[in-house]
Amino acid sequence: MSRHSKSRAAIALVAAALLSAALATRVLAVSVTKPTGIEMPEKLPTLEGPVAVTSIGQAPGASWVKLLLIQLKIPVEHDDELTAAKLASLMKDPKRAPKVLIMAMGTSGKGMGGAGVDINSEVARCNALVAEAKKHGIFIIGGQIEGMARRTDEGDERSNKAVAPQSNMLMVMKDVDYDNYFTNVAKQKGIPIVRIVNSMDFKYPLAVMFDK
Repeated sequence: MSRHSKSRAAIALVAAALLSAALATRVLAVSVTKPTGIEMPEKLPTLEGPVAVTSIGQAPGASWVKLLLIQLKIPVEHDDELTAAKLASLMKDPKRAPKVLIMAMGTSGKGMGGAGVDINSEVARCNALVAEAKKHGIFIIGGQIEGMARRTDEGDERSNKAVAPQSNMLMVMKDVDYDNYFTNVAKQKGIPIVRIVNSMDFKYPLAVMFDK
């Protein structure tokens, strides 16, 4: 087995472990009732699947987003190495063509090392994905679902700055907006923003937007 294959296998094991942990703690049973502390616009966009989910920084946040979408029975493809070329290929298949792209913000040094990438290549991949998504009218959501654990260093900031201004909508944990970075980007770009206290409560706005 090649080094790259071994890395992908390791990531797959981590994803499986996350799913097992979610099941064990009943994360998948999160209620779709409106959670306490949520802040969101009165009217959210109406969306439909399929959804493509990727991480800009190889952190596990995208895996959590996938779990919530699965629970809502929204068709989802999760690929943390999703490229513009792969997205273009998906668009050729009517059954798999994404109508929404969710890019999870935040970096993991271990994740990037295992995937053989760095923050420079992740930012470049993000920019290429955005360009391709815009060609096809795909709605882009920038999500920060892991809180302050993914806002601690330069890599996290570069992930945030690559994703947030290019999104059609932002969904973030309240604690990561301590300096109003995401609020200011939303105001400057006219982007609707949802703020959540508990990361698993991202399920509620997803349910609203996808009419679940």
